[in-house]
Amino acid sequence: MTDLRVPVDGADPSVERNLVDQLEGPYPGTVRRVVVPLATDGTAPVDWTSRHPLLTAVLRRDLGEESVRVRVTPDGGSALPAGIFAPWSAAGASVPVLAPDTAAEPLVAAFRVTVTVDRAGADGTWTPVTGTAAGALVELAVVEGNLGRLLYALAYEKNRLRRTLREVHAYRTLAYARRDALDRIGADVGVPRFVDELAHDAGTGEVYARRLPDGVREPDAAYAARIGLYRRLLLPTPGAVRRLLNGPGEATDPNAGLFADLPGGARFTLREEDDQFAVAVALVAVGGAQHRANFLAQLRRDRLILPANTPPNNTTHAARALPARRLAETTALRASLRQSYTFDSGHGVAPPLAVALDRAGRVCRALGAGVTWQVKRAQDDTGGSRYELGLGVDVVPPTAAQLADLRTRVLDTARVATADRTAEALITAARAAGVPTTTADPEAAWLWRACGLPTAHRVDSGTLYLSHLPTRGLVVTAPATGAVQAALPVQARFHAPGDPGNNALLVAGLAGAATAWTGAGEAGWTGLTDAQARARWATVPVRPDGQPVLLALAAAGLPAVGTPAPVVTALNQLPDELVETIELPAAFSADLVANQPAAVARLARLVGVLRDNRLAAVLPLVDSGNRVLLVVSVIGLPEAGINLAERRATGFRWYTVGLGGAAGEIKAVGSRTVLRPTAPGLVAVVALSYVRTGRTDPYEFRVELPDGVALTLAQYERLMNVLSRVCPLGVEINTYALRRDHVDLDGDGVAEPLRPAVARTFRQYRQRRARGVYDQL
Repeated sequence: MTDLRVPVDGADPSVERNLVDQLEGPYPGTVRRVVVPLATDGTAPVDWTSRHPLLTAVLRRDLGEESVRVRVTPDGGSALPAGIFAPWSAAGASVPVLAPDTAAEPLVAAFRVTVTVDRAGADGTWTPVTGTAAGALVELAVVEGNLGRLLYALAYEKNRLRRTLREVHAYRTLAYARRDALDRIGADVGVPRFVDELAHDAGTGEVYARRLPDGVREPDAAYAARIGLYRRLLLPTPGAVRRLLNGPGEATDPNAGLFADLPGGARFTLREEDDQFAVAVALVAVGGAQHRANFLAQLRRDRLILPANTPPNNTTHAARALPARRLAETTALRASLRQSYTFDSGHGVAPPLAVALDRAGRVCRALGAGVTWQVKRAQDDTGGSRYELGLGVDVVPPTAAQLADLRTRVLDTARVATADRTAEALITAARAAGVPTTTADPEAAWLWRACGLPTAHRVDSGTLYLSHLPTRGLVVTAPATGAVQAALPVQARFHAPGDPGNNALLVAGLAGAATAWTGAGEAGWTGLTDAQARARWATVPVRPDGQPVLLALAAAGLPAVGTPAPVVTALNQLPDELVETIELPAAFSADLVANQPAAVARLARLVGVLRDNRLAAVLPLVDSGNRVLLVVSVIGLPEAGINLAERRATGFRWYTVGLGGAAGEIKAVGSRTVLRPTAPGLVAVVALSYVRTGRTDPYEFRVELPDGVALTLAQYERLMNVLSRVCPLGVEINTYALRRDHVDLDGDGVAEPLRPAVARTFRQYRQRRARGVYDQL
């Protein structure tokens, strides 16, 4: 704590010593002050004959919220009344402990005293201080002479003044403020003292603020901790947030921050690893196919890299109006590509793609791998959004032997480095990022990704699509030509590996869920085709409220559809590729229809498996044959909404770019949209899309806790306020996982999911309208 004292007294703040030193005129030398240190056994000898002596106990250090008691016993006498230093006494303060009677005789022979020192903390309990600790805490001083006694009595109040000033200063700091002083500090920052507490109503599931009994208010320690959040300079940086939540230390150290009271010293984890957007572009000629043909011809003539060493390609490159240095660089790039790839004479690729492919080829050559990649398809006027602009190529996938050889070579730390510094840096980066086994990564995505090719998509068993743009299998389907003001249908689709037509995330999620479900010993489900699903939806009958199967579905946390007609109508309007329907086994369905508790628990576990595999929504339907169908999607479903995740797992955003004077309007969102050209020319239709795979969104970070750690309501409230305090402008903090899996509502040590209506039921610490206002205690 910063001391308020002004050092006018020099290094020694003793009042009486300074009075003696400042005597003027005939008085210097008439007053004598001698320090008598304590021995380790608590004795202090005054081994000279003194004149009108006054024995004082002097503090050697500043006191905080503690008291010190000094009791003196002269040899051969009884213990004298104790001298007490009150809390916040300053170093150099003194109290009289012995004043011999000198009315008859001013001289006092040498004597010795025994000193006992006790210390009391904030709780008022006295404990002895002995040995060197006592000598470090207090010492004795003898002031001689009548003038000395008079000066001591006149200046005694200075000790009290100094102590009071230190106490006032301490109570103006958050560490020591109490009661009304703490309320005043809270008023300065707009944080009032709580007069209520959070409580959970198990019957309704609500969280509410319950008023404290009359005369009971929030304790000072808890109130000071809340105020402290707003009495510091905080920059919303990742490091500052981690230090605030976890305190100093490594990830394996116990929590030493604002949440040191978490079970087992658990630390929070901040995730900021964004899912990349996927992008695809399709060209639509408006008012005539010549707009498209002319643009693609110009693209090939002026922009694309034509790797094959043929006279037409060489002539095309030589005719480009580029500086000689750029032409030489392009010639070298083409030659380098031919060392690692085989191209047909008509193949062309976009320059960024050519550079990325060349990096991958140079890495293979630096590793000494004898692999030559055969290019099957490059820029293609009729190839759609994947190929028409030269933004991707098809290559023959690596064989198992080639994969194993590449992996062995890149993990060989004893290999001799080559002179290609770029390739060596990429090899080091790939090794640091991790090289999966050939079974886990049959496309060698680790190689392509390290070299700037984030897309390595398996088109079929013999074709691998590579692109320098992140596509995730995204394809845009649009008419090649259209008329002005015509309504042109446009569609975007995330293809799973093998291009089956269904959404990649949906296929992967269902496959992962099926593996996890059957791996737990459960019977597998049956997948329905789109046609089969629509036919079965139509057979779902009306069921009155209270039927056992509807109660079972509701008990598992799923919507119970009693009136299916509007739901089925809405389902039929959803894109086929974003929805899948599975049929539960007959025995499982029968148990659910009978509302068997064990079946309800199994269904709840199945819902958890679907959620863990990043699916967004599930809707149960019971057909006329009492078979339970689950409609699963990566977008919201009618009646169910998004009930497996916080938000939809995939989405699409559309843009248009007019070329050659063209323009067009397009509905901005949805996997299917309509383009309406407004002027002739060439329109580039751009789909910017995302797939949530468990990472964060752009401009978002996620706060997580280890499995099994549960926050109390008070800790959850504290966390929400801390995150509100450090939330950067324009950035979202995702606490969905915490609210779903880590809040203990009823105090039993087990987390319960927070319903959306309850998730924001916490008290705001800071109330700006309350700044400057407080209630006196």
